[in-house]
Amino acid sequence: MSGRARLIRLVRGLALAFCATAACAQTAPPGGNDPAALRAEVEHLRSIAQGQSLAMMQVAYNFNMLWFAGRARNWPLAQFYYGDARGRLRLALRIQPVRKVSGGDLPLQPLLEGLEKGAWAKLGEALAARDVRQFEAAYRATLVACEGCHAAAEKPYLRLKVPKVPAEPLVDFAAH
Repeated sequence: MSGRARLIRLVRGLALAFCATAACAQTAPPGGNDPAALRAEVEHLRSIAQGQSLAMMQVAYNFNMLWFAGRARNWPLAQFYYGDARGRLRLALRIQPVRKVSGGDLPLQPLLEGLEKGAWAKLGEALAARDVRQFEAAYRATLVACEGCHAAAEKPYLRLKVPKVPAEPLVDFAAH
């Protein structure tokens, strides 16, 4: 190996070592461990975090789209919307696991578990069976179950119905 090649390898090795050292150098976060700064950061994060109502709007969007995918017998698309709606429901509970109601605190996890083991499971079975009639019946039963949760949360005015038009007109529901 020539002297020039050794010099290039040495420079590359030193550059790599320098970069690795710089990347691994630990720096204190802004504000360090100052309790006031940490409280301010937590308050800032709370102020920009999405609320449960936004997550529930996403559930409604996916559940709307699920109806049209199932009716079109586009089972993979229906399964996608089913899974996404379920994930958004779970997100809604992570955002707000307990609701304040006139009788005190209402833990939402038992309501979700009841839904998932009951009407939601039947809806999943209908999708797996690829049966439109079973799907339509299970979809309607899930709407009723959802209204039960709304009533328990003292929001009986959140009444649901089978959608007449898709929430997103860009989606092609035809099975391919």
